[in-house]
Amino acid sequence: MCASGEEYDAVLSFWDPLKADPKSYGEIVLQRLFETNPDVQKLFPKFAGLSKEQLQNNPDLQAHGGIVVCKLTEFLQKEKQRKQLMNDLAESHAKQHKIPRINFQIISEVIVLVAAEKIEGFGSDAQTAMKNVLKEFQTGMGACYDVLGFDP
Repeated sequence: MCASGEEYDAVLSFWDPLKADPKSYGEIVLQRLFETNPDVQKLFPKFAGLSKEQLQNNPDLQAHGGIVVCKLTEFLQKEKQRKQLMNDLAESHAKQHKIPRINFQIISEVIVLVAAEKIEGFGSDAQTAMKNVLKEFQTGMGACYDVLGFDP
């Protein structure tokens, strides 16, 4: 599956709030991810075992969430650098963090839900575009994982 340029443009047309405040939106995404998929929280050593209350306003969670949103922003904006970005992310997530590829699908679903809730006007067409763009990201990350021989 290959997302169209129009789909990237549609997502980017709504992306300014996330670019303006990546830590806050990233924190919301990670909190929702851990709330809806508690096993995923165990993959993050800094956050494993922390309660929902301990995660709220947690500077480490905000920082990591900010990185997630900033890397996704790079992916959206820098078409010519997408492959290298995915290679770098796959390298760290596979080798260093040992993150199973299914988690890219899980966080993608959460990102779409949070965007739909928090971004005014992010309707069904924008959600479909976002799902297609994130599916392309997941597919690319999967291909990188294949090259690395990582499949836990």
